[in-house]
Amino acid sequence: MSKPAFEDIFTFSGRRNRKSYIIYTLTIFILMLVVSAIIVALSAATGGLGIVLFVLVLPLMISSWAVASQRCRDFGWTGWAVLLGLIPYAGLIFYIALMVVPGTQGENRYGPDPLTGEGAPAGSAA
Repeated sequence: MSKPAFEDIFTFSGRRNRKSYIIYTLTIFILMLVVSAIIVALSAATGGLGIVLFVLVLPLMISSWAVASQRCRDFGWTGWAVLLGLIPYAGLIFYIALMVVPGTQGENRYGPDPLTGEGAPAGSAA
């Protein structure tokens, strides 16, 4: 069983599996496109709405970092590894790797395996 995509999106602890991460990332990407298109249309009609864009996008950025840090913990890295995303080109490769690198099976130092369920033994397929 996979962790729900929108569970603990503002929590910088715990683990998140690939499926949950990919669903969250695609949803946020589409949401960002829609919000950006709306803001561009409104700013063309009324003038500078940059602060509105910032207010709308900031929570999405924070939750994206939190979810990415959970994904890093799933394969045994610290959540601070999301800062690698700030490096040009290497950051893109890093975020692609988050989508394809399998997580650690069973419990690791960051918590139980998100595929086996919360509190389930590491070898069971709950």
